[in-house]
Amino acid sequence: MIKIDIASRNYQADDNIREYVQTKISNLDKYLPRHMRGNARAEILLEEDPNGREDNQNVCEVIMTIDGTKLVSREGTLNMFAAVDIVEAKLKSQIHTLKDKQTDKSRRPRLFSRLLHRRAADEDNAVEPSA
Repeated sequence: MIKIDIASRNYQADDNIREYVQTKISNLDKYLPRHMRGNARAEILLEEDPNGREDNQNVCEVIMTIDGTKLVSREGTLNMFAAVDIVEAKLKSQIHTLKDKQTDKSRRPRLFSRLLHRRAADEDNAVEPSA
């Protein structure tokens, strides 16, 4: 389970946006490897940036820490809900990259060779029908 801390700066975060952020970021839990799920933590900052362009004033920033690795995503859009959606997609991509880096690549060829060896053995044991 991802531990989530939500903070806001220059923005009134109501219950709807807090609940939306909570569900979106907690759904990222299913993309994490099982051994990393207990240590995941997300710090979310929702802010309104008056100095930004008109269409980038609502900013959502998420800093996710997983086993000492920090994944950072920041997005500004016209709507806070859209910013949360984009940040979620970016974090999902970063989690997949992290998972690929930590996955043991040496296992995969062994699995394929076992599968191919079994198929070859099954074909040898098959009895040909006589005509």
